[in-house]
Amino acid sequence: MAVYEYKALNTKGRETTGIVEAESRVSAGQALKRMNLYPVTIQETTRKTLEETRGSDLSFRDLFQRVTRKDIALFTTQFAALVEAGMPVVTAFDITIRQTEKASVKKILSVIKEEVNKGVSLADALHLFPRHFPPLYVNMVRAGEASGSLEIVLKRLSDFLESQMEMRSRITATLAYPVLMALVATAVVFFLVAFVVPTVTGIFEDMNQVLPLPTRMLLGFSGFLKATWIYLLMLLALLWVGFLKFKRTEPGRALVDRWKLRAPVYGSPYRKIIMTRFTRTLGTLLSNGVPIVTSFDIVKNVVGNTVISKEIEKAREDIQEGREISRPMAESGVFPPVVVNMIAVGEQSGQLEDMLNRVSRIMESELDSTLKRLMSLLEPVMILIMGAIVAFIVISILLPIFEMNQLIK
Repeated sequence: MAVYEYKALNTKGRETTGIVEAESRVSAGQALKRMNLYPVTIQETTRKTLEETRGSDLSFRDLFQRVTRKDIALFTTQFAALVEAGMPVVTAFDITIRQTEKASVKKILSVIKEEVNKGVSLADALHLFPRHFPPLYVNMVRAGEASGSLEIVLKRLSDFLESQMEMRSRITATLAYPVLMALVATAVVFFLVAFVVPTVTGIFEDMNQVLPLPTRMLLGFSGFLKATWIYLLMLLALLWVGFLKFKRTEPGRALVDRWKLRAPVYGSPYRKIIMTRFTRTLGTLLSNGVPIVTSFDIVKNVVGNTVISKEIEKAREDIQEGREISRPMAESGVFPPVVVNMIAVGEQSGQLEDMLNRVSRIMESELDSTLKRLMSLLEPVMILIMGAIVAFIVISILLPIFEMNQLIK
């Protein structure tokens, strides 16, 4: 059966879109009529039609229904449970598609199912959508198909994706409050300085009174901000666009990634995030039978830092020459001693996968502790800074009032 995308009108004359499986275009139209839908357009969705959109696979109307990591994790969990229960892959896809509510996800899964029906391996079918099924996912599935343990690999993939999402959620939740607080505080101070302060302090200027230095400083800054705020916003926007373009270049990306690793406050938690991602991904790949050289090829594209990726590439070349894994990693200087030592112990004991999973848990625990300490220090510092700014504004406004009172007396 083929997969057809349709645009149709319901009994109330409202336009609706979706996908339907049928033997032919005529059968698809008949199926829509049985659902009380009147087709406007019916277009077959096949591998050929996806070539132009490979990697994005979504049309403009699907912009607000794009496939997320959460969708892929949910699909993997459901699919793994069905395959583990002994269902054939195609049957498991049928059930998963019926349970899925998002049209964009249904479209992807339906096309993958059709490719598998044609005799294509599941890994190759998933490879049609590299944006949603990265090399890590595809290679683990391929290893599971080759070893006959696909249900075990899918279960581990599900656990891996869930742990990744959980870590991402914790980091987002931890940083959400201070980021929101900083944005609100900046907006409030900007409004006060640019629009409220000139109105209040303008009274003193009309009296031809010599204003105190803090008041003159505040008025000068307020006037500058009020006259140039639109240009400042445009300048910031241009700088941001320029930074993004510079970051997309190879030297720019390397410079930014090097700064991230060495930044005073940001560097420590960022390095722990990279190491957690590296050890957990490598351990998962090796546990599922992916060759170590292939695993290093995949991991270097997963860590998200060009500096670390280059060192992983050097380590992969040394491993191809027969050297131990831990030695080139220790020589690189970018991997923490705990990671290098745990990998060395794993190599010597023959339990490399277990040691990688253990060190990933250690790094994740250290990351949680670091973020908690950072947030416990950052919140009072932000409050103190905001208090100092507000106090300066208040004092600058009150000083002329006190001087006027002295003159009246």
